[in-house]
Amino acid sequence: MSAALRSRRARRGRDRLRFGVLVGALWVAASATAIAAGNGATPRVISGEYRNETIAEGARRGGERFELAVHVDGSRTVSISSDLTSRNAWFTVVLRSAADFRPLEAYADYWNGGVHKGSGLFRVEGERVFAESRGKTSGVQRSETVVPARFSIGAHPVSADGWHTASHDATKPGKQQISLYSVEAGADPAKPVLGTLVSLDIEFLGEETIEVPAGRFETHRYRLAGMNDLWVHGPERIVVKSELPARGLRYVLTSLQTR
Repeated sequence: MSAALRSRRARRGRDRLRFGVLVGALWVAASATAIAAGNGATPRVISGEYRNETIAEGARRGGERFELAVHVDGSRTVSISSDLTSRNAWFTVVLRSAADFRPLEAYADYWNGGVHKGSGLFRVEGERVFAESRGKTSGVQRSETVVPARFSIGAHPVSADGWHTASHDATKPGKQQISLYSVEAGADPAKPVLGTLVSLDIEFLGEETIEVPAGRFETHRYRLAGMNDLWVHGPERIVVKSELPARGLRYVLTSLQTR
């Protein structure tokens, strides 16, 4: 190969390298500008973690993480990973709601006792919830359930339990009943991951300022089913603390970030 040819090839290689560096720099700059300007689809994202513990000793039983995306149209998507170490269980749940917290769709995948129970996909269309469950033992199962205009989906992780309170009419005092589409999450792998419409009692107990590891929060306190107290914060109805005194269990919020 002649010296002139080697020189031309070397120049082309340097030119390609400079072009690649320039393109990379422009991509990084554009990405940084987009991030600085915010995400047009999801202007706000809230993430947090919980510790699941005993009330008496504070012994750890597991934990939970969530990421809540608040979209530009007011709808919400929450993605949840729930670690139930004491039960050798793991729940993965995604819930979507409209701006008024009416459910749009959901996905739930459950492990219990070290065994995969199955998964369920739920789609809300008008006055019906269409569900499809898949499990190694239960096989493929489908169901269709008529639901009222105001209802909530109970997939069991604590992160979205505050959404149930959106169906509570704050202008009316005392205990109220809401409609809950409760998803089957028990340990029996023969039972498919489908839902059943049930009544849930909700009672508003007043406003309280409480302190947890994540900080100090102004909350509304509710009692669900006469046994589960929830301290709920802000317009996104973030659960700050959840207690089940009859079972000696609670969840406390250990971190919370908004970006």
